[in-house]
Amino acid sequence: MAIVIYGGILIYQQYLLRQLKTIDQERQGLDIDSLEAAVAQVKTMSLTGKTLDQVEALLSDYTALNETRLPRLKAQLDQATGAAKQYRLLATHSNVKKAQSSLKVTQDAIAKLTEQIDALKKVDEDHKAAVKALEKKYQDLRKTLLAKNFMYGPSIDGLETQLGTLEDDNDRFRELTSQGDHEKAAELLAQLQTDTEHLEEMIQQIPPLYKNLETEFPAQITELQQGEATLSAQGFKYPETDMHDQIQGLNGEVKAGKEALTQLDMDKVQANDTALTNKIDHFYDTMEKEMGAKEKVTENLDTLAKFISHARNQNTLLTRELDRLSLNYTLDHQEVETAREFKEQIRNIDSAYQADIEAIQSNEAVYTQVLARQTQAEHDLQQIEEQQQTINTTVSGLVKEEQQARDTLQQFELRQHGLRRQVENLNLPGVSKTYLDYYNVVRDEIAKLNDDINQVQINMEEITKQLIMIESDLDILAEKTTDLVDSAELSEQLLQYANRYRLTHDEVAKASQEAQRLFDQEFDYAKSLETIATVLDQVEPGSYKRLEDNYYKRKGTAKKPEPEEDAE
Repeated sequence: MAIVIYGGILIYQQYLLRQLKTIDQERQGLDIDSLEAAVAQVKTMSLTGKTLDQVEALLSDYTALNETRLPRLKAQLDQATGAAKQYRLLATHSNVKKAQSSLKVTQDAIAKLTEQIDALKKVDEDHKAAVKALEKKYQDLRKTLLAKNFMYGPSIDGLETQLGTLEDDNDRFRELTSQGDHEKAAELLAQLQTDTEHLEEMIQQIPPLYKNLETEFPAQITELQQGEATLSAQGFKYPETDMHDQIQGLNGEVKAGKEALTQLDMDKVQANDTALTNKIDHFYDTMEKEMGAKEKVTENLDTLAKFISHARNQNTLLTRELDRLSLNYTLDHQEVETAREFKEQIRNIDSAYQADIEAIQSNEAVYTQVLARQTQAEHDLQQIEEQQQTINTTVSGLVKEEQQARDTLQQFELRQHGLRRQVENLNLPGVSKTYLDYYNVVRDEIAKLNDDINQVQINMEEITKQLIMIESDLDILAEKTTDLVDSAELSEQLLQYANRYRLTHDEVAKASQEAQRLFDQEFDYAKSLETIATVLDQVEPGSYKRLEDNYYKRKGTAKKPEPEEDAE
């Protein structure tokens, strides 16, 4: 058992010694020489300001690393190795952990110092490179300004002043860089780069803007002045009554643009350039539109005059026709009022047309405005013509509609008389009040229609409504008449047929008496037929059906189908 324990101790001892060896190998592999060389290089750099403070802190960290951390790590490893050889394994295990931690801290410190040194060296290199790059850029810009100063006009002095200021700032940047005050140098470099970019933008933007102010705009303004003077002499007028003064005022805006250019106020210069471009384009466009409009206006004058004359004649004819028809017919859709409104619209269009003619003759016309009125007038006249034609088409059919209504009324009267004769030809003792009332309603409707259609002034819309209603009521009256005639004739036939059973069958005699009473006194021929038909079918089954079929056969019509009973 003791041998096993001893063997385990030896194995653990060897494990700890291997760990310590690995840590020591990593310690010996630390690139202290490269770090020492880099620190030595930093020491030779001339540094000032906050950069010097940063470097002093860096050197302090290096000293602590080289003189404290590394010796401490070596001591921890030696102590742990001695404890391991003396089989103080617990102490060795603790020292291994401390050594591993110290190694990690040392590695991190070396990495951080290396990174800081590399960053410092890069900043130093970047700043020195920036000094040279800016010097080269300023030399190029100065060459450009000297060689092409004619392209910059009044802005050249301001540009050269700004370039001189940038060169002075770059000298200060070079000085800070050479002194090693890289933090202040970085702040100045950022401002230098911004100001340089701004100067480069101005040097690029100004030539086309100055060209506009110096040559393009003045030439266009002169052309506008000449064109406006020529057109005005020819009698042209413009929507803007002060356009002449506005064109003259453009020279002042050119002068203001040059003053802004002198001050290098690029926002104002750009705004001035845009405003001048838009105004010049507007004036060109205005004059071109007026010249184009004059040609179209001249072409439209004769056509529009004929259109107005045509519309007036059309309105006169329509008004006369409406006045004539209004004597005999009621016009319910404001036809007369609408025609008067059209007359007023045509008069206003003609008034505007005559005013434009006078303005053209007196050289006071703004042709674009005249053209707009002509276009609107043509549109309005077209609509008036179409609506007047619609009204004329509508009212022109009134006479024909009246004749058709009279013909239909005559047919209604004939049909009513025919129905009355059907009933009178039967020589019945009378008719029911229900039938008589409905007949009188239809008769009165026809009489009213006859009266309305013979008025001095008739309302064809109302007449048409009456025609539709009477036709429907006549159809119903015809059905009622047919029912009355059929019921009366069948009742008489069945009463005669029933006589053969009156003496032998009391129920037939009794039913015959009641059916005759209903026939002679109540005039209820349908009920009379039902009463006698019921008892005959009891005495002689199928007799009613046979007699009914014979009746309709002789009459030459099919029996009317019985109405279906409502389903319960």
